[in-house]
Amino acid sequence: MYCIIPIFKDPFLHPLHKDNGLSALWCQVESAEEPFFIIEHHPDSDKFMEDYKWLDEEWIVTPDKKILNHFYEFKDVWDLNFVHWLETGKPFDNNIRNNAIDFLSNKFYNVKKLNEIIPLSKHNEYCSDVNKVMNIPHTGENNDYMNDVIKAFTSIEKNGIKVSDDVCDIFDIRVKKHISNGKLYSQYNLWTTTGRPSNSFGSVNFAALPPEKRKAFVPENNSLIEFDFDAYHLRLIADLVDYDFGKDSVHKHLAEHYECSYEESKQRTFKLLYGGIDKETREKVPFFNKVHNYINKKWSEINTHNCVYTDIYRRKLLFKNYEDMNRNKVFNYLIQAYETESNIKKILLIQDYLLGKKTKLVLYGYDSFLFDFANEDGVETLRDIKSILEENKHYTKSKMGLNYGEMEDITKRL
Repeated sequence: MYCIIPIFKDPFLHPLHKDNGLSALWCQVESAEEPFFIIEHHPDSDKFMEDYKWLDEEWIVTPDKKILNHFYEFKDVWDLNFVHWLETGKPFDNNIRNNAIDFLSNKFYNVKKLNEIIPLSKHNEYCSDVNKVMNIPHTGENNDYMNDVIKAFTSIEKNGIKVSDDVCDIFDIRVKKHISNGKLYSQYNLWTTTGRPSNSFGSVNFAALPPEKRKAFVPENNSLIEFDFDAYHLRLIADLVDYDFGKDSVHKHLAEHYECSYEESKQRTFKLLYGGIDKETREKVPFFNKVHNYINKKWSEINTHNCVYTDIYRRKLLFKNYEDMNRNKVFNYLIQAYETESNIKKILLIQDYLLGKKTKLVLYGYDSFLFDFANEDGVETLRDIKSILEENKHYTKSKMGLNYGEMEDITKRL
Protein backbone atom coordinates (compact mmCIF):
# COMPACT_ATOMS: atom_id res chain seq x y z
CA MET A 1 0.00 0.00 0.00
CA TYR A 2 1.22 3.48 -0.91
CA CYS A 3 0.13 6.73 0.72
CA ILE A 4 0.27 9.33 -2.06
CA ILE A 5 0.00 13.09 -1.52
CA PRO A 6 0.18 15.33 -4.62
CA ILE A 7 2.11 18.60 -4.40
CA PHE A 8 0.92 21.05 -7.03
CA LYS A 9 3.07 23.92 -8.23
CA ASP A 10 0.72 26.57 -6.82
CA PRO A 11 -1.16 25.76 -3.59
CA PHE A 12 -3.59 28.66 -4.08
CA LEU A 13 -4.73 27.85 -7.62
CA HIS A 14 -7.23 25.17 -8.56
CA PRO A 15 -5.47 21.95 -9.64
CA LEU A 16 -7.09 22.37 -13.10
CA HIS A 17 -5.87 25.95 -13.62
CA LYS A 18 -3.68 26.31 -16.74
CA ASP A 19 -0.88 27.88 -14.66
CA ASN A 20 -0.87 25.03 -12.17
CA GLY A 21 0.35 21.47 -12.49
CA LEU A 22 1.93 18.65 -10.56
CA SER A 23 5.30 19.41 -8.98
CA ALA A 24 5.81 16.13 -7.14
CA LEU A 25 4.13 13.14 -5.54
CA TRP A 26 5.02 12.37 -1.93
CA CYS A 27 5.01 8.58 -1.48
CA GLN A 28 5.12 6.46 1.63
CA VAL A 29 5.16 2.68 1.29
CA GLU A 30 3.42 0.92 4.18
CA SER A 31 6.34 -1.48 4.68
CA ALA A 32 9.10 1.15 4.41
CA GLU A 33 10.40 3.62 6.97
CA GLU A 34 11.44 6.41 4.62
CA PRO A 35 9.13 8.19 2.16
CA PHE A 36 10.27 9.29 -1.29
CA PHE A 37 9.23 11.74 -4.03
CA ILE A 38 8.24 11.15 -7.63
CA ILE A 39 9.40 14.41 -9.19
CA GLU A 40 7.69 16.19 -12.07
CA HIS A 41 9.42 19.53 -11.61
CA HIS A 42 11.10 20.96 -8.51
CA PRO A 43 14.40 22.91 -8.35
CA ASP A 44 15.56 20.82 -5.35
CA SER A 45 15.82 17.79 -7.60
CA ASP A 46 17.69 17.09 -10.82
CA LYS A 47 14.96 14.58 -11.77
CA PHE A 48 12.24 15.66 -14.20
CA MET A 49 8.91 14.24 -15.41
CA GLU A 50 9.33 10.93 -13.62
CA ASP A 51 6.85 8.20 -14.46
CA TYR A 52 4.10 7.71 -11.86
CA LYS A 53 1.71 5.49 -13.83
CA TRP A 54 3.35 2.36 -12.42
CA LEU A 55 1.30 3.15 -9.29
CA ASP A 56 -1.73 1.93 -11.27
CA GLU A 57 -0.73 -1.57 -10.21
CA GLU A 58 -0.63 -0.62 -6.51
CA TRP A 59 -3.22 0.04 -3.84
CA ILE A 60 -3.20 3.76 -2.97
CA VAL A 61 -4.53 5.84 -0.08
CA THR A 62 -4.64 9.63 -0.35
CA PRO A 63 -6.19 12.53 1.59
CA ASP A 64 -8.33 13.66 -1.35
CA LYS A 65 -8.97 11.29 -4.26
CA LYS A 66 -10.83 13.96 -6.27
CA ILE A 67 -7.74 16.19 -6.32
CA LEU A 68 -5.59 13.21 -7.29
CA ASN A 69 -8.02 12.58 -10.18
CA HIS A 70 -7.35 16.03 -11.61
CA PHE A 71 -4.01 14.92 -13.02
CA TYR A 72 -4.47 11.13 -13.25
CA GLU A 73 -7.19 8.65 -12.27
CA PHE A 74 -5.43 5.73 -10.62
CA LYS A 75 -7.27 2.40 -10.54
CA ASP A 76 -7.46 1.52 -6.84
CA VAL A 77 -7.61 4.49 -4.45
CA TRP A 78 -9.09 5.03 -1.01
CA ASP A 79 -9.89 8.57 0.03
CA LEU A 80 -8.70 9.16 3.61
CA ASN A 81 -11.05 12.12 4.05
CA PHE A 82 -13.91 9.76 3.20
CA VAL A 83 -12.67 7.15 5.70
CA HIS A 84 -12.50 9.78 8.47
CA TRP A 85 -15.95 11.08 7.54
CA LEU A 86 -17.44 7.58 7.49
CA GLU A 87 -16.05 6.83 10.95
CA THR A 88 -16.82 10.17 12.62
CA GLY A 89 -19.65 11.75 10.62
CA LYS A 90 -17.53 14.91 10.35
CA PRO A 91 -15.08 16.33 7.80
CA PHE A 92 -11.39 15.98 8.61
CA ASP A 93 -10.17 19.12 10.35
CA ASN A 94 -6.74 19.64 8.84
CA ASN A 95 -5.06 21.74 11.51
CA ILE A 96 -1.61 20.37 10.71
CA ARG A 97 0.86 23.21 10.54
CA ASN A 98 4.41 23.55 9.26
CA ASN A 99 6.08 26.79 10.34
CA ALA A 100 8.28 27.15 7.26
CA ILE A 101 5.40 26.50 4.83
CA ASP A 102 3.10 28.87 6.74
CA PHE A 103 5.75 31.60 6.75
CA LEU A 104 6.46 31.32 3.01
CA SER A 105 2.75 31.04 2.15
CA ASN A 106 1.90 34.22 4.06
CA LYS A 107 4.88 36.18 2.76
CA PHE A 108 4.69 35.05 -0.88
CA TYR A 109 0.96 34.46 -1.37
CA ASN A 110 0.99 36.09 -4.82
CA VAL A 111 4.21 34.46 -6.00
CA LYS A 112 3.59 31.93 -8.76
CA LYS A 113 4.54 28.27 -8.23
CA LEU A 114 5.10 28.78 -4.51
CA ASN A 115 5.41 25.05 -3.85
CA GLU A 116 8.52 25.00 -6.04
CA ILE A 117 10.09 27.60 -3.74
CA ILE A 118 9.27 25.62 -0.62
CA PRO A 119 12.06 23.03 -0.10
CA LEU A 120 11.22 19.37 -0.62
CA SER A 121 12.40 18.71 2.95
CA LYS A 122 9.55 20.90 4.26
CA HIS A 123 7.01 19.24 1.98
CA ASN A 124 8.26 15.93 3.36
CA GLU A 125 7.77 17.09 6.97
CA TYR A 126 4.22 18.28 6.27
CA CYS A 127 3.15 15.21 4.26
CA SER A 128 4.59 12.87 6.87
CA ASP A 129 2.53 14.58 9.56
CA VAL A 130 -0.62 14.36 7.43
CA ASN A 131 0.00 10.66 6.84
CA LYS A 132 0.41 9.97 10.58
CA VAL A 133 -2.80 11.80 11.53
CA MET A 134 -4.91 10.34 8.72
CA ASN A 135 -3.69 6.75 9.01
CA ILE A 136 -7.17 5.35 9.79
CA PRO A 137 -7.94 1.66 9.13
CA HIS A 138 -10.69 1.13 6.56
CA THR A 139 -12.81 -1.99 6.19
CA GLY A 140 -13.80 -1.35 2.58
CA GLU A 141 -17.34 -0.42 3.65
CA ASN A 142 -19.29 1.91 1.34
CA ASN A 143 -16.63 1.95 -1.38
CA ASP A 144 -19.42 2.20 -3.96
CA TYR A 145 -20.54 5.48 -2.43
CA MET A 146 -16.98 6.83 -2.28
CA ASN A 147 -16.22 5.90 -5.89
CA ASP A 148 -19.53 7.15 -7.29
CA VAL A 149 -19.62 10.52 -5.50
CA ILE A 150 -15.99 11.27 -6.39
CA LYS A 151 -16.50 10.24 -10.02
CA ALA A 152 -19.63 12.39 -10.31
CA PHE A 153 -18.13 15.57 -8.91
CA THR A 154 -14.66 15.15 -10.45
CA SER A 155 -16.38 15.32 -13.83
CA ILE A 156 -18.34 18.49 -13.03
CA GLU A 157 -15.22 20.23 -11.73
CA LYS A 158 -13.24 19.31 -14.85
CA ASN A 159 -15.82 21.02 -17.08
CA GLY A 160 -15.36 24.39 -15.38
CA ILE A 161 -17.75 27.26 -16.11
CA LYS A 162 -17.08 30.18 -18.45
CA VAL A 163 -17.15 33.72 -17.05
CA SER A 164 -17.99 37.09 -18.60
CA ASP A 165 -15.44 39.80 -19.35
CA ASP A 166 -16.75 41.88 -16.42
CA VAL A 167 -16.51 39.06 -13.86
CA CYS A 168 -14.05 41.06 -11.73
CA ASP A 169 -16.54 43.94 -11.55
CA ILE A 170 -19.36 41.58 -10.58
CA PHE A 171 -17.28 39.82 -7.91
CA ASP A 172 -14.00 41.61 -7.12
CA ILE A 173 -10.43 41.68 -8.31
CA ARG A 174 -9.50 38.65 -6.19
CA VAL A 175 -11.25 36.40 -8.69
CA LYS A 176 -8.85 37.37 -11.49
CA LYS A 177 -6.03 35.00 -10.50
CA HIS A 178 -8.43 32.05 -10.57
CA ILE A 179 -9.61 32.58 -14.16
CA SER A 180 -8.09 29.99 -16.49
CA ASN A 181 -8.73 30.19 -20.25
CA GLY A 182 -11.86 32.22 -19.55
CA LYS A 183 -13.23 29.76 -16.97
CA LEU A 184 -13.52 29.37 -13.22
CA TYR A 185 -13.26 25.93 -11.65
CA SER A 186 -15.43 24.98 -8.72
CA GLN A 187 -14.39 22.63 -5.92
CA TYR A 188 -16.96 20.44 -4.20
CA ASN A 189 -16.39 19.51 -0.57
CA LEU A 190 -18.01 16.07 -0.41
CA TRP A 191 -17.49 15.23 3.25
CA THR A 192 -19.74 17.69 5.10
CA THR A 193 -21.60 16.94 8.33
CA THR A 194 -24.95 16.60 6.53
CA GLY A 195 -23.48 14.83 3.50
CA ARG A 196 -24.66 17.61 1.15
CA PRO A 197 -21.65 18.80 -0.89
CA SER A 198 -20.64 22.42 -0.44
CA ASN A 199 -18.94 24.18 -3.34
CA SER A 200 -16.52 27.08 -3.27
CA PHE A 201 -13.08 27.99 -4.49
CA GLY A 202 -11.02 31.14 -4.24
CA SER A 203 -13.41 33.95 -3.36
CA VAL A 204 -16.46 32.41 -5.06
CA ASN A 205 -19.12 30.44 -3.19
CA PHE A 206 -20.69 28.54 -6.08
CA ALA A 207 -23.32 26.95 -3.82
CA ALA A 208 -24.80 30.29 -2.71
CA LEU A 209 -24.68 32.67 -5.66
CA PRO A 210 -26.96 35.72 -5.31
CA PRO A 211 -28.86 36.66 -8.52
CA GLU A 212 -26.68 39.70 -9.25
CA LYS A 213 -23.50 37.58 -9.25
CA ARG A 214 -24.94 34.83 -11.44
CA LYS A 215 -24.65 37.20 -14.41
CA ALA A 216 -20.89 36.54 -14.38
CA PHE A 217 -21.46 33.00 -15.70
CA VAL A 218 -22.00 32.58 -19.43
CA PRO A 219 -22.05 29.69 -21.93
CA GLU A 220 -18.94 28.39 -23.64
CA ASN A 221 -21.29 26.83 -26.22
CA ASN A 222 -24.60 28.51 -27.13
CA SER A 223 -26.71 28.90 -23.99
CA LEU A 224 -27.05 27.97 -20.34
CA ILE A 225 -29.92 25.66 -19.45
CA GLU A 226 -30.99 25.10 -15.86
CA PHE A 227 -33.23 22.30 -14.65
CA ASP A 228 -34.84 22.95 -11.27
CA PHE A 229 -36.69 20.28 -9.33
CA ASP A 230 -40.21 21.22 -8.27
CA ALA A 231 -40.82 20.76 -4.50
CA TYR A 232 -37.87 18.37 -4.50
CA HIS A 233 -37.61 17.71 -0.77
CA LEU A 234 -41.30 16.91 -0.50
CA ARG A 235 -41.17 14.51 -3.44
CA LEU A 236 -38.07 12.84 -2.00
CA ILE A 237 -39.86 12.41 1.32
CA ALA A 238 -42.83 10.98 -0.59
CA ASP A 239 -40.43 8.36 -2.06
CA LEU A 240 -39.27 7.38 1.40
CA VAL A 241 -42.76 7.10 2.92
CA ASP A 242 -44.38 5.57 -0.20
CA TYR A 243 -46.76 8.43 -1.03
CA ASP A 244 -47.71 9.57 -4.54
CA PHE A 245 -48.30 13.29 -5.13
CA GLY A 246 -48.95 12.70 -8.83
CA LYS A 247 -47.79 15.22 -11.42
CA ASP A 248 -49.74 18.19 -10.09
CA SER A 249 -48.33 20.81 -7.72
CA VAL A 250 -47.33 19.34 -4.36
CA HIS A 251 -48.33 22.49 -2.47
CA LYS A 252 -51.69 22.61 -4.24
CA HIS A 253 -52.23 18.94 -3.36
CA LEU A 254 -51.52 19.62 0.33
CA ALA A 255 -53.57 22.85 0.31
CA GLU A 256 -56.64 20.80 -0.58
CA HIS A 257 -56.07 18.63 2.50
CA TYR A 258 -55.33 21.62 4.74
CA GLU A 259 -58.29 23.50 3.22
CA CYS A 260 -56.22 26.66 2.82
CA SER A 261 -54.56 28.80 0.13
CA TYR A 262 -51.51 27.75 -1.91
CA GLU A 263 -49.18 30.23 -0.15
CA GLU A 264 -50.42 29.27 3.30
CA SER A 265 -49.96 25.62 2.34
CA LYS A 266 -46.23 26.17 1.63
CA GLN A 267 -45.66 27.88 4.98
CA ARG A 268 -47.63 25.29 6.92
CA THR A 269 -45.82 22.37 5.26
CA PHE A 270 -42.31 23.52 6.14
CA LYS A 271 -43.37 24.42 9.67
CA LEU A 272 -44.72 20.88 10.12
CA LEU A 273 -41.63 19.22 8.60
CA TYR A 274 -39.13 21.07 10.76
CA GLY A 275 -41.21 21.89 13.84
CA GLY A 276 -43.16 18.68 14.46
CA ILE A 277 -46.38 17.10 13.16
CA ASP A 278 -49.44 17.50 15.39
CA LYS A 279 -52.14 14.85 15.81
CA GLU A 280 -54.83 16.89 14.04
CA THR A 281 -52.66 17.20 10.91
CA ARG A 282 -51.85 13.48 10.95
CA GLU A 283 -55.56 12.66 10.95
CA LYS A 284 -56.35 15.19 8.25
CA VAL A 285 -53.39 14.84 5.86
CA PRO A 286 -52.42 11.25 4.86
CA PHE A 287 -48.95 12.36 3.68
CA PHE A 288 -48.02 13.69 7.11
CA ASN A 289 -49.37 10.63 8.86
CA LYS A 290 -46.92 8.56 6.80
CA VAL A 291 -44.09 11.03 7.49
CA HIS A 292 -44.82 10.86 11.23
CA ASN A 293 -44.67 7.05 11.18
CA TYR A 294 -41.41 7.11 9.18
CA ILE A 295 -39.77 9.53 11.64
CA ASN A 296 -40.76 7.34 14.59
CA LYS A 297 -39.53 4.21 12.84
CA LYS A 298 -36.08 5.71 12.12
CA TRP A 299 -35.82 7.17 15.62
CA SER A 300 -36.54 3.75 17.10
CA GLU A 301 -34.01 2.19 14.72
CA ILE A 302 -31.14 4.48 15.68
CA ASN A 303 -31.89 4.08 19.38
CA THR A 304 -32.06 0.29 19.13
CA HIS A 305 -29.03 -0.29 16.89
CA ASN A 306 -27.07 2.94 17.54
CA CYS A 307 -27.10 3.55 13.81
CA VAL A 308 -29.41 4.07 10.87
CA TYR A 309 -28.71 3.41 7.18
CA THR A 310 -29.20 5.73 4.22
CA ASP A 311 -31.64 4.45 1.62
CA ILE A 312 -29.60 4.07 -1.58
CA TYR A 313 -25.96 3.41 -0.68
CA ARG A 314 -26.70 2.01 2.80
CA ARG A 315 -24.24 4.42 4.40
CA LYS A 316 -24.20 4.06 8.17
CA LEU A 317 -25.08 7.10 10.33
CA LEU A 318 -23.81 6.41 13.85
CA PHE A 319 -25.71 7.86 16.82
CA LYS A 320 -22.46 8.66 18.67
CA ASN A 321 -21.27 10.98 15.89
CA TYR A 322 -24.03 13.58 16.28
CA GLU A 323 -24.59 16.03 19.11
CA ASP A 324 -28.07 16.57 20.57
CA MET A 325 -29.58 13.94 18.29
CA ASN A 326 -33.38 13.92 18.15
CA ARG A 327 -36.16 12.62 15.89
CA ASN A 328 -36.15 15.57 13.53
CA LYS A 329 -32.35 15.59 13.23
CA VAL A 330 -32.34 11.93 12.20
CA PHE A 331 -35.09 12.69 9.70
CA ASN A 332 -33.26 15.71 8.23
CA TYR A 333 -29.97 13.82 7.87
CA LEU A 334 -31.75 10.97 6.08
CA ILE A 335 -33.57 13.36 3.72
CA GLN A 336 -30.36 15.20 2.82
CA ALA A 337 -28.52 11.90 2.35
CA TYR A 338 -31.32 10.61 0.10
CA GLU A 339 -31.23 13.86 -1.91
CA THR A 340 -27.45 13.62 -2.41
CA GLU A 341 -27.46 9.90 -3.18
CA SER A 342 -30.32 10.27 -5.67
CA ASN A 343 -28.49 13.11 -7.37
CA ILE A 344 -25.23 11.16 -7.58
CA LYS A 345 -27.06 8.46 -9.55
CA LYS A 346 -28.61 11.11 -11.83
CA ILE A 347 -25.26 12.84 -12.41
CA LEU A 348 -23.58 9.57 -13.39
CA LEU A 349 -26.39 8.73 -15.84
CA ILE A 350 -26.19 12.22 -17.35
CA GLN A 351 -22.40 12.06 -17.67
CA ASP A 352 -22.63 8.74 -19.50
CA TYR A 353 -25.35 10.14 -21.77
CA LEU A 354 -23.34 13.27 -22.63
CA LEU A 355 -20.20 11.36 -23.66
CA GLY A 356 -19.37 12.44 -27.20
CA LYS A 357 -21.59 15.54 -27.02
CA LYS A 358 -20.49 19.16 -26.57
CA THR A 359 -23.17 19.91 -23.96
CA LYS A 360 -21.73 19.77 -20.43
CA LEU A 361 -22.99 19.74 -16.84
CA VAL A 362 -21.14 22.69 -15.29
CA LEU A 363 -22.80 23.34 -11.92
CA TYR A 364 -24.80 21.36 -9.37
CA GLY A 365 -26.92 22.99 -6.67
CA TYR A 366 -28.84 20.36 -4.65
CA ASP A 367 -32.18 20.81 -6.44
CA SER A 368 -30.82 22.28 -9.68
CA PHE A 369 -28.47 21.31 -12.52
CA LEU A 370 -26.87 23.87 -14.86
CA PHE A 371 -25.82 22.83 -18.38
CA ASP A 372 -23.69 24.58 -20.99
CA PHE A 373 -25.78 23.60 -24.03
CA ALA A 374 -24.52 23.26 -27.62
CA ASN A 375 -27.18 23.77 -30.30
CA GLU A 376 -25.56 21.11 -32.50
CA ASP A 377 -26.56 18.45 -29.93
CA GLY A 378 -30.22 19.20 -30.67
CA VAL A 379 -33.23 19.82 -28.47
CA GLU A 380 -33.64 16.05 -28.04
CA THR A 381 -30.56 16.17 -25.81
CA LEU A 382 -32.38 18.48 -23.43
CA ARG A 383 -35.47 16.30 -23.49
CA ASP A 384 -33.36 13.24 -22.71
CA ILE A 385 -31.64 15.04 -19.81
CA LYS A 386 -35.07 16.06 -18.52
CA SER A 387 -36.20 12.40 -18.67
CA ILE A 388 -33.16 11.26 -16.68
CA LEU A 389 -33.74 13.90 -14.01
CA GLU A 390 -37.46 13.19 -13.79
CA GLU A 391 -37.16 9.47 -13.14
CA ASN A 392 -39.19 8.48 -10.06
CA LYS A 393 -41.56 11.42 -10.65
CA HIS A 394 -39.06 14.13 -9.66
CA TYR A 395 -40.51 16.78 -11.96
CA THR A 396 -38.47 19.76 -13.16
CA LYS A 397 -38.86 23.29 -14.47
CA SER A 398 -36.35 24.57 -17.02
CA LYS A 399 -34.82 27.94 -17.90
CA MET A 400 -32.54 29.18 -20.67
CA GLY A 401 -30.31 32.23 -20.97
CA LEU A 402 -27.11 33.79 -22.23
CA ASN A 403 -25.99 34.27 -18.63
CA TYR A 404 -26.90 32.51 -15.41
CA GLY A 405 -28.54 35.60 -13.90
CA GLU A 406 -30.99 36.33 -16.73
CA MET A 407 -32.90 33.25 -17.82
CA GLU A 408 -36.38 32.68 -19.23
CA ASP A 409 -38.71 29.78 -18.52
CA ILE A 410 -38.73 27.14 -21.25
CA THR A 411 -40.50 24.36 -19.33
CA LYS A 412 -43.41 24.13 -21.79
CA ARG A 413 -41.04 23.99 -24.78
CA LEU A 414 -39.51 20.76 -23.49
